[in-house]
Amino acid sequence: MLVAPARAASDYVILGAGSRPCGSWLQVRSQALPDSAALQSWVLGYVTSVNAIFLTSSPDVTQGANPDALFSWIDNYCAAHPFDSLARATAALLDSFLAKNKVK
Repeated sequence: MLVAPARAASDYVILGAGSRPCGSWLQVRSQALPDSAALQSWVLGYVTSVNAIFLTSSPDVTQGANPDALFSWIDNYCAAHPFDSLARATAALLDSFLAKNKVK
């Protein structure tokens, strides 16, 4: 089965916490605010939806990466792109896994 790379966040309507800017992600993560759990759950839901929609040779596009590793990757992305949406950061995360794992 072919898997398309994650679409740019500007190509679809973003619902919920994914519309928040990366700067917001960094702020709540650095201060361990209650919003952090909501944003992290949104990211995990996005990854889960990609797993469900784009079933590949593996049922997990992240190849078993733990949530902390995913969140750390997004921390780094958001530090470099504070005005991008959390959805764009998560799409970039998935693109990196697709490229690394050569999922097609």
